Formats: sequence, structure tokens, C-alpha cells
Amino acid sequence: MADMDPRTAAAFKQLAARTGILQQTVDQLMALQKSATDSPKWIEQIPGRRVDFKAVIDLPVLANTTAKVEGIYTVTEDGQFVVSAIGAFFQKLEGDAAGVWGYASSADGRVSPAPAVQAIGYAGLFDQPHIISGDVTITDRGSDRRWENRDFSSALFSAQAGGVYVMPVSCLLPRNGVVEVGFTPSRAIPYKGKVQIILLGYKIVQGSTYAP
Repeated sequence: MADMDPRTAAAFKQLAARTGILQQTVDQLMALQKSATDSPKWIEQIPGRRVDFKAVIDLPVLANTTAKVEGIYTVTEDGQFVVSAIGAFFQKLEGDAAGVWGYASSADGRVSPAPAVQAIGYAGLFDQPHIISGDVTITDRGSDRRWENRDFSSALFSAQAGGVYVMPVSCLLPRNGVVEVGFTPSRAIPYKGKVQIILLGYKIVQGSTYAP
């Protein structure tokens, strides 16, 4: 090397430096590949203890209006929230049958037995006056994976299913994730009430943070 032309020696030195940088880049890529390979690919693979959990969002419904009402739920720091089903119910808050819970769907309004507290003649012997109907929206705020990009009918939460819709694929909500829920009555009702949306699933606690 001592007898090598200075320009050749400089070229070799630059080549050695570039080779070192290239090797460093290769090592970083291999580390990333290993990390991606080792990371959970399914919710079931995320480490941590599973704890049954239900999140409740109450939406006040005013009398004589079809205005949309909205609410939010923020996932707490103690663990990620896996939602596998959604329930929707309605409680009349004044008048006959006040305080009684029903379904947030009128799909079975004329086939279910009338409750004992029903006001006979409200809209037919087998109607339930404490049932409401409307459009629902559920969105995972801050995510490009929206649960719904449009309103859907509350008839999805039918009485035959117990007012609960079981999702075909579970949704993973991260710590501090925010769910936005909206309900728009399909017709005005002459009394105040409350729509309750329940997110059913489980928390993953004492596990590593997972960001798909």
C-alpha cells in the first residue's frame, strides 16, 4: 500500500468507507426484518392477560327532534381494547314506561309480547312504546381504518339477537384510542330517552404495546 499511487490509495479508502456504510445499512435492514418477523401478526398473538371488558357510551335523545346525538369513549392506559361485539339499547326517561329498557331497533315492534308497563293502544297491541329506531355511526378516531364510513340502520341490533351485533372481525383499539359514536332518530319521539351503546370485548393488560 506504501508504493500505491496516492489517487489509488484514496479510492481504496473511499471504497472501504462505503463498504462499511453499506454493511451498516444491511445490518439495520436485517434487524428490522427480524423485528417484523417476531412481531405479532394476529390479535391472539399479542402478549398479555385477557380481561373481560365493556365500554358504555350513553347518548341522550331529546323529545320531538331527529337531531343527531354523539358521544365518545377513550381507551384507558391499562391496556388495549379488543372489541368483538356491539350492543345498542334504549331507555325511555319520561311518561308511561319511564325507566324501562328496550332495544334501539323497531325491527320487532309488532311481533314481541307487549310489556306489562305498555300503554295499550299507543300504536297497536303488540308495539313497544319504549323502542326507538334510527341510524348509527361508529368510528375509530385518528385511524385510517374506519369501522364504518356511513350510517347504518339500528335494526342491525335486533331483539332476536338480544340487541347485540357480533362483529365478523374483532377491532383492536390502542391505549388512548378514541371511539366516536352517533345516533340519529329516524323519527321524532314525544319523550326524552337515552340510547346506550355498549362495546363488548376484552382488555389486553401486562403485555407489550402493539401497533399494526
